[in-house]
Amino acid sequence: MTMKNMFCGFLISAFALLAGCSEEPLSLTETADMSAAELIADFTESFSAAWADGDAQAMGRLFEEDAIRIVSTSASPIYGRDAIVREFASNDFGADESTTINATTEVAKFVSDDIVLGAGTYNILDSDGAAIVSGLWGNAFRLRAGSLLMLMESAGDLSVSGMSAASLAVPQKIDPIYSGPRAGALNQIVTTYEENNVSNPNAVAELFVNDGIHVISGNGRVIVGKENIRESLSSGAVDGVSLDAWSYGYRDVGDSLALGWGGYNLKDAAGQVIEYGMWGNVNRITEDGDRILMERAGPFSLQ
Repeated sequence: MTMKNMFCGFLISAFALLAGCSEEPLSLTETADMSAAELIADFTESFSAAWADGDAQAMGRLFEEDAIRIVSTSASPIYGRDAIVREFASNDFGADESTTINATTEVAKFVSDDIVLGAGTYNILDSDGAAIVSGLWGNAFRLRAGSLLMLMESAGDLSVSGMSAASLAVPQKIDPIYSGPRAGALNQIVTTYEENNVSNPNAVAELFVNDGIHVISGNGRVIVGKENIRESLSSGAVDGVSLDAWSYGYRDVGDSLALGWGGYNLKDAAGQVIEYGMWGNVNRITEDGDRILMERAGPFSLQ
């Protein structure tokens, strides 16, 4: 037998052995997503530990230097690791071990070699372990040296019954509107959402990629897939309620991926604001414009 034949025979035998180990071998995508889930689990463990310790510096080390934090307890986006550290420190989160945070992951996936998306739920627990706040998160991470760092955190308390009266009593703060690179692509999404949110949910659903992720505080759950998003938009449309939305920022993060974020409000038929808040999206850049990979939005929330 020649060396070539021996080598080929070895490859065939090895392949047969691997195939025989599992009736349904994992695809490359499934393997990558398993790794994404493990990476997010490690990140969540570090995040929860920093929260429990009330360690703002440790929390800051989990964010990219130019990270963006969009959370329902803040009236405006928080830009950069230093500002994020100051914000955590000023809130005395986890002080005296009074609260802990428990997060679960429902979606974890690589969307490029080093960008991971994750979405799920969280509960903030008191010292007796009772949930005092529950919410949804949809975050973008960058893989660095085997660990994840937060590119954009977008999280908000649940609001299935609408925005609370106490929160609504706080005047909405509107930051400068974004007008930089690819503002047109971002604003096309915003305009389509505004014009069709109630009258044509199908047009809004078409803004998403087929396996898009929809994380809206008012829905109370993470929704995956364009058809499921379409159904949710259709069933949740309320006549007489209008949407006004705008963009605060846009960032190309490479590999035809971009972060976009901004604010919004909802008005009733009389023109009264009944809800306001912020949104943070991850988009896929295409020749035909941006498409939404993940949307996370929800109202401002006093805790």
